[in-house]
Amino acid sequence: MSDRCEDKPAAKRARHEVDPAITFPYELDTFQKASIDALEDGDSVLVSAHTSAGKTTVALYAIAKALREKKRVIYTSPIKALSNQKFREFSEKFDSVGLMTGDTTIKADSDCLVMTTEILRSMLYRGTEMLREVGCVVFDEVHYMRDKSRGVVWEETISLLPEGCQYVFLSATIPNAREFADWVESIHPTTKVHVIHTNYRPVPLQHYLYPAGADGIFLIVDEKGKFREDNFGKAMTSMGAEGSANGAGAAVPGNSASSGPRGNKGGGGGHRRGGSSQSMMEIVKLVMDRNMYPVIVFSFAKAECERNALALSRLNFNNTEEDALVMEVFGNAMESLAEEDRKLPAIEHLLPLLKRGVGIHHSGLLPILKEVVEILFQAGLVKVLFSTETFSMGLNMPARTVVFTSVKKFDGEKNRYLTGGEYIQMSGRAGRRGLDRVGVVIAMVDEAVEPDTLKQLTGGGADVLLSSFHLTYNMVLNLLRVEDVDPEFMMKRSFSQFQRLRDKPALEEKCAALRRSIEEIHVANESAFRQYTICEDMISKKKGEVNQILHQPKFLKNWVQAGRFVHIIRASDQLDFGWGICRSFTAKNTNPDFSDASTFSIHAAVICLKADVLNPTALTPCPVSEYTSEKADLYTVMFDFSDVQSLATLKTNLPESPDSERGRAEMVQILSKLQRQFGSNVPVLTAAQMGPEDAQLSKLQKQVSNLQKQLEGNVLTTSPTPELQEEFEQYKRKADLETQLEQVKDELASMGKAVFSEELKQMMRVLRRLDYIDKDNIILRKARVACEITTTDENEILLTELLFKGVLNSMETEMVVALLSCLVNVHRTPDGFSLPQEFEQPLKDLNEVVTRIATVSAESGLMQENSSVEKVMPSLMEVTYLWAKGAKFVDLVSKTTAYEGEIVRMMRRLEEMLRQLASAARSPAIGSIVLHDKFLKGVQLIKRDIVFASSLYL
Repeated sequence: MSDRCEDKPAAKRARHEVDPAITFPYELDTFQKASIDALEDGDSVLVSAHTSAGKTTVALYAIAKALREKKRVIYTSPIKALSNQKFREFSEKFDSVGLMTGDTTIKADSDCLVMTTEILRSMLYRGTEMLREVGCVVFDEVHYMRDKSRGVVWEETISLLPEGCQYVFLSATIPNAREFADWVESIHPTTKVHVIHTNYRPVPLQHYLYPAGADGIFLIVDEKGKFREDNFGKAMTSMGAEGSANGAGAAVPGNSASSGPRGNKGGGGGHRRGGSSQSMMEIVKLVMDRNMYPVIVFSFAKAECERNALALSRLNFNNTEEDALVMEVFGNAMESLAEEDRKLPAIEHLLPLLKRGVGIHHSGLLPILKEVVEILFQAGLVKVLFSTETFSMGLNMPARTVVFTSVKKFDGEKNRYLTGGEYIQMSGRAGRRGLDRVGVVIAMVDEAVEPDTLKQLTGGGADVLLSSFHLTYNMVLNLLRVEDVDPEFMMKRSFSQFQRLRDKPALEEKCAALRRSIEEIHVANESAFRQYTICEDMISKKKGEVNQILHQPKFLKNWVQAGRFVHIIRASDQLDFGWGICRSFTAKNTNPDFSDASTFSIHAAVICLKADVLNPTALTPCPVSEYTSEKADLYTVMFDFSDVQSLATLKTNLPESPDSERGRAEMVQILSKLQRQFGSNVPVLTAAQMGPEDAQLSKLQKQVSNLQKQLEGNVLTTSPTPELQEEFEQYKRKADLETQLEQVKDELASMGKAVFSEELKQMMRVLRRLDYIDKDNIILRKARVACEITTTDENEILLTELLFKGVLNSMETEMVVALLSCLVNVHRTPDGFSLPQEFEQPLKDLNEVVTRIATVSAESGLMQENSSVEKVMPSLMEVTYLWAKGAKFVDLVSKTTAYEGEIVRMMRRLEEMLRQLASAARSPAIGSIVLHDKFLKGVQLIKRDIVFASSLYL
């Protein structure tokens, strides 16, 4: 096991005497030479390097070496588009290259096969004979393994790979590359994986800020990686400023002049710069005027990409000759389409942009349009490309400049700053090797940003590679099908399990150290002390239960009169507001629950630092002893009854105008007097004084009384000597160590189990209940069918149930196709969406099966994150039905809010699913030729025209 890195002189060694498998027309970098040396030694490599560093050179050498040795080689990528590109690239260099993706198979018997990782996974589960001939497997973009939904496919595939095979893992920079390599070596003991890591960038980057309201861009990180604090300060100062923001920092690369007057177009801190057409036009003009193109502008929404492109409608970056070339390339690309498809609005709207040198690239575009944009960009005919972050993965298309319309993105849950890894991946597109001295990265910001945030983005390093392993029914059933293997085989070999067990030695050492520390502490009165602390804890717990009862509105409402002093500690964040004055209380709705403290509110006057009174959650309490009229004020804030810590026995009279300045000052004086007189000993109402008649309360009070009597008889109460108190402190230290020891022991015990072992038990219960396996875990008919289905997002059980329940038997083929679209569609159902009546019953039948599976899952203890019915997305059901009936694509587009690319992607996944269902229907487990033919007819109905237009790379 070794790490070779260009930064380590010891890694350098004599070059191999063997004839190279392939030669390159350029001088190899150190990391490329080290990788090739390891491959020639027969070892495997993990190459971790920045975008455009030259990782593909290593892949090409690995392919050439395998072919030289008369062995097959498999190259996998995470997405079909990248597979198509690599197929074209490799076909130009090698004779026997094939392609296998979900919707395309070309020369499947070739010596070099390019495929998606999912295809390789399926081949490994089926034990395809061809795999015996494989000498090398290349995994491109292996950092994709951290993807929440699909990352598990990489772990399954790597675990199932045959022994005696070379592996080449290509990745963006990952800080725990050695850990990943160790994992591969642990599951493939005969394999040695060298980590070839380099931070070298062939073209260094300069990072700029473009603040809202500024006149120019500000260099904040130079090509040597130095953060320019002075320029950062100037950038923040210029935010939203009217007029000029000139200065040494407001410059463009190689020029100290500002970019020209912007006036007051930038907007304030809350304005979304990504959506400002004026800002977009100005930043693009700045880039073009300084010859810093081609430029990729990254946005985080498809609509924003298109809006930004349209903002440049008055700008033209191509000359007459380039305009003609665009027309020629575009025309040739569209030749394969039917005449009516060439007139689609999406096609007609894109061409004028492309002619002016402006491109758009996002997942909503038709695949053929994405590809023509890529080809034009590579040819230098697209000068400005507006793209989502998907363009940053895999595709070898560098630019001179990268622009971020924002340094924040919505990740499906919240709006957050980009991670260092995301920023590095996208900014890595800047700088073309051999063409640019530096790459330029410009971030548009419309609100103040902390310097540490930008330092973390620009230099904080890549994201750690963490396992995204989770169990799927397809995985479980496939492993049950294999003799002498069970699902725990995969769980124990997962990267997730490896990462857990990696901490085991340290935890075992910690456990031993804690035991030694505990043994060294001797406490003579340990039994008495233990009894004392148990009693104290019980009293505290019982008093808490008493407090909960007293806080019930049916009791508390009689005591929260206006003027009562009330101590507030907000339950949501434990923020202590100290003593305030009750103004009033109110029920939150017309039919409140008098036993639920959260259904009533109390309005209390409390002292806080001066803030926006319209945002009370942002208020910061101010102790009355620190009050000054300059820094604090009295605010009346609404709290829940559950926020009331205690009520004082004391009350005061409220001023005549409590909300006036004079009234607030008077209440501050009252609270100051309370503090001076009582300090922390304000007399509070006891349960006895509040006197509610409640059987549970009486029982609790009696228990508290008995526990207090036990305390009174304890040695700590009867003989409280200093020596005894010191011994008690020793006991508390020992008890704390014992608590820590139990926690560590629990962690170690959980490590003894495979990850997700409880979830596996629950899934096995579901499979037994639904007749997929018997009591001995032997797979039954249904399981054999489910193993045939791999295209859906874990819907193999649902599809199998549909087949066995006969839901699809009497349904017309077009309706079958439409119904199944609900399981491969990702376009969310828009508000107010409705379907024609003929779709209601099929959808109801589908949802009944979904609900049945969800019920069995819940009864088996298996809880799902999202409602199963929510996973059924019928938004493209009518569209699919019409397409199967022969409708034109242009007519489909007008019936949905989905992007054309979303429709095509759904249809292609649907075609793949129908083929798998046809195979399952014909298998001995079902043996239905009728169903088999129906599914194949469905394929014939949808596989036509622009939806299945061939890739331009093939």
